[in-house]
Amino acid sequence: MLRVFKFFGWVIVALIVAGFAYQQVSSARDRAAFPPPGEFVDIGGRNLHLWCFGEETDKPTIILEGGFTFIASGWERVMKPLAEETRVCAYDRAGYGWSDEDFGPRYGANHVNDLKALREASNMREPFILVGHSLGGMLGRIYYDHYPEDMAGLVMIEPADPEIILSEFEAEDGEPTERRSGQKGCPVKCTLATIFTELGVTRLFLGGDIPELDDPGYPQAAIAAYKARMSRSPNVRTMLRLGRYIGTIFHETADNKSLGDLPVMVIYGTGAGSVFGDSETEEDRLADLEMQKTAWGKTTATSTRDFGVVEVEADNHLAIIAHEDSANAVAQQIIGLMDAMAVEPAAPISE
Repeated sequence: MLRVFKFFGWVIVALIVAGFAYQQVSSARDRAAFPPPGEFVDIGGRNLHLWCFGEETDKPTIILEGGFTFIASGWERVMKPLAEETRVCAYDRAGYGWSDEDFGPRYGANHVNDLKALREASNMREPFILVGHSLGGMLGRIYYDHYPEDMAGLVMIEPADPEIILSEFEAEDGEPTERRSGQKGCPVKCTLATIFTELGVTRLFLGGDIPELDDPGYPQAAIAAYKARMSRSPNVRTMLRLGRYIGTIFHETADNKSLGDLPVMVIYGTGAGSVFGDSETEEDRLADLEMQKTAWGKTTATSTRDFGVVEVEADNHLAIIAHEDSANAVAQQIIGLMDAMAVEPAAPISE
């Protein structure tokens, strides 16, 4: 029996060593294969990764704010048409993509403060148009509540609606979601996630069949870069930590009751439904979409310069910015908004 225990003990040790070696070798290959496409900007002891295209024009600069785990390189198909009109920048929030990890709280306010610091450290012109996909749309509303003078416009691409989500959480839990619930850090989960990631388990999972990512219509280089970066423990920890604060971010978004005279638009795809993509039938999907459209319309109507809720052809929540035709359609809607704003500028663009 002792020999059996020793044998299995050596097997476990061998697997741990093999997993650690696999992760280290693969990470080294990733660093060579997927260098950061942009530049690093110091925001006060931490670097954020910023990626820009285009030249400054008489139109506002555009900043792209990604979804829950989205990274800058995934915006390329939206960026290129926009870069023909003005300067456009995508960035990685702390802990994602190529940006340094932040071990502090991940409230919406912390995210927008990072973006404020990034804009100032990179000498980016203001006011800018913020284009936010999914969670990024919510962060755009939070940014406006904190720094309205920075913004020339807000475009939200299939954003989550906080009132819908909070009501669904309440229905599932039987009581309202507290503003600060779940915010005890994630010492156990983050430690386990770090161990599993450093042993290559996360990398093996991401290398498997993931229908949400393995779409041949997506830019394959961007998907490969995403998988490589998400195979790192800082990215996994950041995802878990952000999940602990998501209830607060919904509440922070709901605090935004007015968008003043900010030009505002929501863009959604024909294949949209529940923001989580969990509609079980086509009938459910269409009902979820109608509910979302009503909520989006209420949000844009909080601005005196409401540019409405606009539909483009897109298969799903990610395809709207990842499929070439859909991404171009999104970019053309943003360009149309800028052209309309030029007729009646929201504010002079500072140098």
